[in-house]
Amino acid sequence: MKKYYKLLSLPAIIVIIAGIFSGFSEQSCVKIAETLIQERTEVLQDAYYGRIEIDEAERSLGKIETYPLLSEDINYLRNAEASQIDIVKYMEFIETEQEKKLFEYVSLNTHIRWHMSDLSIDYVSDNKYSVVLKSTRNGYRLSEFNPII
Repeated sequence: MKKYYKLLSLPAIIVIIAGIFSGFSEQSCVKIAETLIQERTEVLQDAYYGRIEIDEAERSLGKIETYPLLSEDINYLRNAEASQIDIVKYMEFIETEQEKKLFEYVSLNTHIRWHMSDLSIDYVSDNKYSVVLKSTRNGYRLSEFNPII
């Protein structure tokens, strides 16, 4: 009986440890996604309103994004007019949850409350997004950021 006890205790310990660490992994991906979205928003806002040059914005985005989102943002930066963009005063992450992890991709859903300002008023906009992170040698990068309709 003692032999079976030792034989069963090792797999049980492994399952418990794996369960604990998988929870930490999910939590860190959520925090990484929120941080990357905030950094992206800051870079885009700075570029739209001339606080940084477009080339500098493209380099900064290249550090936090990968394709296809990177090419979409660069194209938008080159063609957008600052007068068309409302200012993001700040953003709140209401809820962010990891949906699935497949190979080097992690998909998440997030609910963001945007506190915005246009020429005449301040307003709040609540939106939900599908986010995909891609794992690279240098950590995670945003790969997709799409509104959920």
